[in-house]
This record gives sequence, structure tokens and C-alpha cells, in this order.
Amino acid sequence: MKKLAVALLALLVACTPASPAYLTPVEAYLTTNIQSAYFGGVVFCAYDLLDAQVQVDNADVYVWALCVEFTLEGEMVAMQSGASLPVALHMQKAGGHYTVISNEVPGNGTDYWPSIQRIFPPQAIENMCEGNIPCYNERAERLQQAVEEKAEEYYGVK
Repeated sequence: MKKLAVALLALLVACTPASPAYLTPVEAYLTTNIQSAYFGGVVFCAYDLLDAQVQVDNADVYVWALCVEFTLEGEMVAMQSGASLPVALHMQKAGGHYTVISNEVPGNGTDYWPSIQRIFPPQAIENMCEGNIPCYNERAERLQQAVEEKAEEYYGVK
């Protein structure tokens, strides 16, 4: 339950007008760098903030991202390719604005867990819902609904 509350709080923080400045470039970066549009559609992303480590002139921001390509089929949006994964975003701050300079994602297969432990701090790992199926499913459903709503708004359908 604690993880669910943290995830909901992270989403609330990421979506409010008073969001920290380091969250400003996150969605646009994810949309252009995490998932490609392989079917001629448009990619939309939603994310949960897992953790952030902010210094004076840089930040490391850890998110769980869902990025999905949508196409318009008749009067409905159709989900095409997509990715749901944790992402570490490394940023620099200049002139009060943050810019993502690189990202890291976990490896596949047997490299997945070792790379999670190498890339992400303990608090981010705890907030990933590892082994907590209800938490994981709640996040998946919420992020999927968010990207679908963005796609419907973009394409002007409901």
C-alpha cells in the first residue's frame, strides 16, 4: 500500500503546474528517445517518478515510463508498438532550465536485474513495484489510460 501511495504521489507531483523544473523536459525526451513510431503513428508517453537526485547544476531523474505509438483507424485510436520500462535520465542545468543529456535503461534477459541495481538507487528500485503485482498492475493500467487519453485528444476522437 505504501508503494501505491508513493506512486500516486509521484504522478501527482509530475502532473501539477508546480512540478519541479527538472520534470519539465521528461515527457518530451521520453517521446522522442524511448519509443519509435514504426507504423506511421505518433508516440505518446506517460511516466511515474521513481526518485530524483538533484544537485546544483545537474539532476538524475528516475522514472517508470510507458511510451506507445498510436495510429488512427477509422474513428478510434489503435495501439501499435510500445515500451514500459524504468528509465534513468541524466540532466544538466543551465540558465534555470534542465536538459536531458543521456539516459540509461536496463538490459534484457539475465542482464536485467544486475543493470537495475547498477543504474537505479535503492529508493527508485523500491518504487518500481518489483514483486508487488497489484502495484505493478495499477501503474500499468493508469499509465495506459493516460497515453490513450493523450492519443484520443491528439487525434480528436473519444
